[in-house]
Amino acid sequence: MERPLYRVVADQIETRIAKGVYAVGTQLPPEPALEEEFKVSRITVRQALGLLKRRGILVSQSGLGTVVRFSGADARSMSVSGSMRDLIYYAAGTRYEPLDREAVKPPAEVAAAFGMRLGRLMRFRGLRGWPSSGKFGFEAVYIPEALGRDLDNSRLGNATLFSLLEAANGIKITEVEQTITAVPAPAVVARHLGIRLRAPMLKATRAYKRADGQLVEFAISLYDVAQFQYVMKLFPD
Repeated sequence: MERPLYRVVADQIETRIAKGVYAVGTQLPPEPALEEEFKVSRITVRQALGLLKRRGILVSQSGLGTVVRFSGADARSMSVSGSMRDLIYYAAGTRYEPLDREAVKPPAEVAAAFGMRLGRLMRFRGLRGWPSSGKFGFEAVYIPEALGRDLDNSRLGNATLFSLLEAANGIKITEVEQTITAVPAPAVVARHLGIRLRAPMLKATRAYKRADGQLVEFAISLYDVAQFQYVMKLFPD
């Protein structure tokens, strides 16, 4: 799958930061200079800078412009690339049990991802389980109301909501950014999965974006570590 141009530019800027071409604490070249250097539009440059700012690598400072915040070599995290097909294969190998579907005011984490202050999103909640065993995951998927009002998770089966979202709205998701952390089980999740309150869980957040960088879906999945493991296979380029 071809990568969005702004992501290619962001990777090149991040590589230069890692190599010290743009040192930590120094100002990045202005947007017109980056536009000329990478032979891309101003919109593409701004999308690339926006991505690096969301990742904490760059920061905007009054009177200085865009400043390098850190080199990206954070011992607490690692970045890898994969395929969106992996999410489709994962869904196909599990069974989905819908819980509810409603328009809600998003929680702070989701509102921040969408850059929203007010407004509602469609929320789709359900449980994931292996075909031959119990439930291991709780999912909450948020989609802008205009894009998600005609979607129905009660008939999701082994499909993915992002595939239904694409088909229903004639859009193409080109990037999914996934973050995995360890969290204690909240009450609603513990109740549905039959585990103890504040038991250790894996939390995966996935931001689904179009080629122009617009976020169209934000998913939060919580997995019972006693029944689920996350495995990656890495291959040479």
